[in-house]
Amino acid sequence: MTKYILQRIAFAILTLFIISILTFCLIAAFAPNPVKQLAEEGWTKLHDKSGYAGFSDYLAREEVKYGLRYLALDGQPGDYVPIIVRYFKYIGGLFAGDYGQIIKPTSNPNPVVYTSIPILFFKPLKYSIMITLPSFVISSILGITLGVVAGYNRGKWIDSSINIFVVVFIALPSFIIAPIVITLFVKVGLPPKVFTIEEQSITEVMKSMVPPILVITLGSLAGFTTYTRNQIVTVLTSNYVLIAKTKGLSRTSIFFKYILRNISIPIFTMLIYSFMGLLTGSIIIEKFWNIQGTSMVITYAFPNGEIYIEMFSIIFFTALSLILEIFVDVCYAILDPKITFGTTSKRNYFLFFKAWTIRKKLINEYNLSKQKQSGTKSGVKA
Repeated sequence: MTKYILQRIAFAILTLFIISILTFCLIAAFAPNPVKQLAEEGWTKLHDKSGYAGFSDYLAREEVKYGLRYLALDGQPGDYVPIIVRYFKYIGGLFAGDYGQIIKPTSNPNPVVYTSIPILFFKPLKYSIMITLPSFVISSILGITLGVVAGYNRGKWIDSSINIFVVVFIALPSFIIAPIVITLFVKVGLPPKVFTIEEQSITEVMKSMVPPILVITLGSLAGFTTYTRNQIVTVLTSNYVLIAKTKGLSRTSIFFKYILRNISIPIFTMLIYSFMGLLTGSIIIEKFWNIQGTSMVITYAFPNGEIYIEMFSIIFFTALSLILEIFVDVCYAILDPKITFGTTSKRNYFLFFKAWTIRKKLINEYNLSKQKQSGTKSGVKA
């Protein structure tokens, strides 16, 4: 078990490295150059331009300032720093506590409060969690319950009614549900305005959070219901449940002894990944209700080409996902002791290769001897 966890950690680090280097290279190669955009604004506001040969010279000096170019020995801007070199400088800076800098002022809504990239990322994260965590808890409880009811009543009117509800909210995306909910709540006196904790009381904040929580809950509730129903139907039609029914066990005993035990592992996995999906996919909801969450920070960073903000968010969510994957694997073994993890092969590859070469040599010698025999026979006939 310990060896397997160490292997998973090693593969997780390798995966994080590959994702980070590919993401950095793609963003650096194809995203807009925020330094150029900043230089264009600065050049128009610059009154004394006599110290520059032109805009290209001004841009080159700005790129030196932000680490995109080398500084030559004569103090003039040199060649561009290769992307791969910039990547390893960035990774080295992360270990030293340097998370990069916010290049464009428009990417930082409040420079006084958000003085660094981690603060810019984690401080709005609480607003994202305030709408995703209640939505996740409500939708998971209701969705699993409805899925169990639908699975136990497969083919009946209850199952059909739940399936209609599920199909409707799976088919309708959140950007269609959100305006409908906004209209309904405006009529009852809850306009789409979200207060911050610093400005208003907890009661007012929670009251303003009800509409976005409702929209996220309806969307994720449909997924939980469908998945749970399918798991229930699969287990109910299995042989061991049919045998338990023939033995005369009650529905309650069968549910807790066989069904709940067998559906708990896949549902537990789904719950973990669903929360990650809700946390990273609430951009539309935050946009409709003007919630200053992490998704809004990311959406502001991408058009501006803020590579360091984008990289910090991608590395954080990727690392969190990989940690949760390892956690799920460990929980598998805890929830079901019958699950065992594969071990490395005991085969000695050196001996395997040696035996292969000997076998090839013997085959060649046999074929050569056959050719000599056929040649001797043809010579005798002649």
